[in-house]
Amino acid sequence: MKTLLLLRHAKSDWANPGLDDFDRPLNARGRKAATRMARFIRSEDLSPDLVWCSTAARARETWSLMAPTLSDEAEVVSRDDLYLASRERLLAVARTAPDHAQRLMIVAHNPGLHDLAVSLATTSRDQAELIQLVGGLPTSALAIVVFCVDVWAGISNGELLQFVRPKQLQHRIHPDATRA
Repeated sequence: MKTLLLLRHAKSDWANPGLDDFDRPLNARGRKAATRMARFIRSEDLSPDLVWCSTAARARETWSLMAPTLSDEAEVVSRDDLYLASRERLLAVARTAPDHAQRLMIVAHNPGLHDLAVSLATTSRDQAELIQLVGGLPTSALAIVVFCVDVWAGISNGELLQFVRPKQLQHRIHPDATRA
């Protein structure tokens, strides 16, 4: 079984209109949401074995805020090809993951990431979550899709395990639930 964690980068800062899109950092809300999402992932015992992160500033900052809470064991790779990648490109990339990784997290951007999540999550035990996912993948949102395969090259129709948005977690995860 393979688990794919699709995480959209946290909310970026638009205060400097002259800044290139690639270089935009996170805003305060985004920084809080990223740490909240990391605590959730840890509380669900879903820390990734492998993290592939877009090289855009907002994606790298999202992961850097999450990393201290999640496993030190994760291999982290910054990838230029994830920046504004299409659904097709993201799927092709995910299918090249090394098979020793059971949980792969991709930190990237819409619309490609949302399109990928919707195309892969063909079933769910919670139909309401599936409908919410179809409606959009907001910043810092996480779609967790599981596949009954042994190799990443074989991922296609998966089951949406959970779809989590940061505002759902505001009162759910205790702020001290960080790594020991």
